[in-house]
Amino acid sequence: MIYGSVNPPLFQRIPRSARRVLDVGCGDGTLGRAIKAEWPATVIGITHSAEEASRGRTFLDEVVVADLESYDPAPLGQFDAVICSHVLEHLSQPGRWLQSLRGNFSPEGRLIVALPNVLFWRQRLEFLRGRFRYTQGGLMDSTHLQFFDWDTAAELLQANGYEVLERVADGGFPGSRFLGPLRNPVNRWTTRVRPGVFGFQFLFVARPYGPA
Repeated sequence: MIYGSVNPPLFQRIPRSARRVLDVGCGDGTLGRAIKAEWPATVIGITHSAEEASRGRTFLDEVVVADLESYDPAPLGQFDAVICSHVLEHLSQPGRWLQSLRGNFSPEGRLIVALPNVLFWRQRLEFLRGRFRYTQGGLMDSTHLQFFDWDTAAELLQANGYEVLERVADGGFPGSRFLGPLRNPVNRWTTRVRPGVFGFQFLFVARPYGPA
């Protein structure tokens, strides 16, 4: 399967000052293409798929085909932004990968992460029904090796050498589409008050602390 999409809440958090961007799990280059269309940046992607890499090279400055479980990103140099959008949950050792990236940040570099919330309210209902079923895509994607909630998602970054600068939940209140002009305020309030229930995904902006 070829992956290609732009995650809007994550895209909004990429610093527009970033001139060198590393897109980890770049898919077919769709996100990198959007970055380069909005501001001048060199975008390098990493993917496990040769087919995705072939497509991604149409838009990105460079695409590396690699297995993140064993790849050393040090030779790629430093970046102003490193993006891991729905990537870490696919790794058996996401902490090892995060640690290996710590030397790839410029002095003001930022790590931008999106992780799915396994305890989103719809999934909680499935668990209450006694159903733990893998799916093709979504929160219970069959390729997910790790599962995170609001607290363990932050702990993953903090335990592996990162200071969390921003943490938000992206989602909404059930039925909010029927609330008209109240929809957005209600969604913002519920995801702020109960992020682990109403957030479909968690978004982080972080930076490495201490020596790499």
